[in-house]
Amino acid sequence: MNVSSEPPNDASKPPNGLGLRLAIIDGIEFSQRSAGASLSYVALDTRSGKFYRFGAREYHAASMMDGSIDLSEVHRRLNVDGVPWSGDEVVSFARQLVQSRLAEVVTSGGPMATLVSPKTGGGGNVAPTSAASDRAPSGWQRLMQWGGALLTQRFPLADGDRVASRLLPMFGWMFSLPAAIAWALLVTTGVGLVWQHTEEFEAELNRIFDQQLWIPVLLIWATMKALHECGHAVCAKRHGVRVGRMGVMLFLCAPLAYVDATDAWKLVRRRDRIQIGIAGVYLELAVAAVAAWCWWSLPLGFLRHLASQVFLIAGPATLLINANPLLRLDGYYVLSDWLEIPNLRYHGRRRLLGLLERLLFGLPMPACPLPGWRADFAVAHAACSVVFQFVWMAGLVVAIASWAEGLGIFLGIVATMLWGVIPLVRWMHRIWTIQPASGMVLSVYQRRLIAVCSLTLLMGHYAAVETSPFARRIPVVVRYENEQVARAPVDAFVTSVLVQCGQRVQKGALLMVLEHPELDIRRDQLLDRRDAALAKSIQYRRRGEIALGKAESDRAASFDRQIAELNEQLESLRVIAKRDGRITSPQTESMVGRYVSAGEELLRLSDPHQKEILALVAEDDLDSYRKTAQVGAVASIRLRGGVSLRAPLAELQPAANRNIPHAALAATAGGPLAVQTVGDQRRARSVKPHLQSAIPLDSYTSLKVRAGQIGRLTIPDNRTLLSRVIDRMRESTLRK
Repeated sequence: MNVSSEPPNDASKPPNGLGLRLAIIDGIEFSQRSAGASLSYVALDTRSGKFYRFGAREYHAASMMDGSIDLSEVHRRLNVDGVPWSGDEVVSFARQLVQSRLAEVVTSGGPMATLVSPKTGGGGNVAPTSAASDRAPSGWQRLMQWGGALLTQRFPLADGDRVASRLLPMFGWMFSLPAAIAWALLVTTGVGLVWQHTEEFEAELNRIFDQQLWIPVLLIWATMKALHECGHAVCAKRHGVRVGRMGVMLFLCAPLAYVDATDAWKLVRRRDRIQIGIAGVYLELAVAAVAAWCWWSLPLGFLRHLASQVFLIAGPATLLINANPLLRLDGYYVLSDWLEIPNLRYHGRRRLLGLLERLLFGLPMPACPLPGWRADFAVAHAACSVVFQFVWMAGLVVAIASWAEGLGIFLGIVATMLWGVIPLVRWMHRIWTIQPASGMVLSVYQRRLIAVCSLTLLMGHYAAVETSPFARRIPVVVRYENEQVARAPVDAFVTSVLVQCGQRVQKGALLMVLEHPELDIRRDQLLDRRDAALAKSIQYRRRGEIALGKAESDRAASFDRQIAELNEQLESLRVIAKRDGRITSPQTESMVGRYVSAGEELLRLSDPHQKEILALVAEDDLDSYRKTAQVGAVASIRLRGGVSLRAPLAELQPAANRNIPHAALAATAGGPLAVQTVGDQRRARSVKPHLQSAIPLDSYTSLKVRAGQIGRLTIPDNRTLLSRVIDRMRESTLRK
């Protein structure tokens, strides 16, 4: 906790702690700060890495606490120096120092660790207790230390100061003012370029989790993070800051690069500290802008796609994680320095917890050392960070439990205990012991705690048992009903196209003619061989060689069957309309003279007045869909573009598959289905199998919608709220 500029005054208590002597603990380093006409000091606890803010009066008082004089002498000297503190204020300030483990009580037998105050947190008598160095860690502390070491491991790999010293002559200029101006121009133009090609970059974003590209993506990530940490180190060295170790930290088995630039707090100028904090993001954004321009200038191919991956990892991913002020990373420390609020998260969460305790239990709010608007901002930041980190950490726990199986489940349990269960139990124990029960009568805090726990259990029971009031969303796409998709029967050349896009044709009309010269040659060869076999059969029969004649007749019959098959293939080269409709394939005339492979799409024939909604029902949604369809319910469908309609549900087709029925449904094209590529031809398939249901539309509705429009169909959800939340987290993990 920070030391406030106005220590709390408890005038109702006599200052009977003035006879004690206090000494600032070794390892506490002070640094002067100035903002305009105001002067303040920042203390760093080198043991925990926490920062504490002192006003000029508090620093003057703390500087006298060296163990040689008692608090009464400190009080007298303060009054002589023009600091009008009362004895109660001096004792209260000393209590704050000891409770924050910044000072210890000195006795004839040695230093003492704390000054004991009542559990309610208010003022009270100052009394010494046993020294922290002589007290063994409690069971809670040992458990927290063991769990923290299990979830987080640091592996130092290099001396950051040596690396920074070698890189500074070559790259130190990147943090100069001219380089910053050039950086701003580069990033601005890069953002503008991406803004103009938003759809293309969204498609690239959907492909970032392609399993075929995991190795390049991992190499790009490792390179960007190494550049990021070197940026911090070089910038810190440029400002004369000693850089500590560089390495990799495993957080829930996820690798995170780090560099120790803690000594940057000693810099007096705020902008220097901010520059060091943002140096990594600064370099990555420059790389992202260069990658965006490379993507724009390169032709279609692997290098262009690789440039887009570099942009996505160095740009949006870095902004989401490293520059996010809700995570305790670069963005958080930059925000803390910019607003001059050391330990922003600690103060905000402490005050947020105080607000919660005041609302639920009527406890008094703890004194806040932050002046003015900073206190409200810290609370707002704490509320947002708690929500964000809850979702973030829950996703990490689910991901590691799904990915690493046995070990992942064990780590997930440890993380849940360490971050959720143990802090909650300790908090409940503190509330329960604030005021003990009087005989059989519970105190007001205990009764309120029981009421809060009961209400929480009831809400949990409701979430685990009652049906969710929300709806299920099923992906749908609009397509033509009974559409004819003409495909090349064999490898052939397109010799003539007799229709064009938008032309209406009748059933049986000739649409396109293909040519395969080899089929004609092969058929002629088979005809010659058949005729020869028939001639030999006649000759053998005339000479009385019945068996040989029979064999030649069988050969001729075999040739006839092959000729019939070839005739069918040659006949299929004439594409015939199998229904009345309109040609919907664009630029059909440009296909003349093209060589098409077997199975390649040639053209489409459909009726714009006949469309249908194709719903893809996953296994998890199967029961809900069937129950809704059996009662004849009318489903609500909302398509992209703001089109809403209602239609009765149709029966499901019996066979499940993982094929993508329409390209617009794939995540790589901006659709809702997670896909993966399989085979040498990298054919896209859905990650999860699904069943299909075709819902026909009337003519009027068919004209309102366009083929290829995707959207969502909503049906009632038969899951519980808890099951719904778990399923959503699993789906998010699966997409990643």
